[in-house]
Amino acid sequence: MDEFIRTRDGVCRVPHCTRTAWRCDCDHIEPYPGGPTSVNNSCCLCRRHHRLKTQAARWRVVASPDGSLTWATPTGETSHTLPQDFRSIDGQDVPPF
Repeated sequence: MDEFIRTRDGVCRVPHCTRTAWRCDCDHIEPYPGGPTSVNNSCCLCRRHHRLKTQAARWRVVASPDGSLTWATPTGETSHTLPQDFRSIDGQDVPPF
């Protein structure tokens, strides 16, 4: 499950963060025990953003079935992130792995 999440996300899932997923924590979107331990309830967050989401007041994240995440800041601003798209590189189809 860990390898799938890191491959799917590619980078930290906070908007504009480029920390590679392999150097991130896998985090529950809806905290355990309320949220299940599953690929649909997990994302990669760098340590800084993991702490921000977990400890800072009023930061919220919501996962959609398509793998996108919607982030809401304490000021009410929202932003969206998508999982990595591995279907093509520079217009060339990439074989499945």
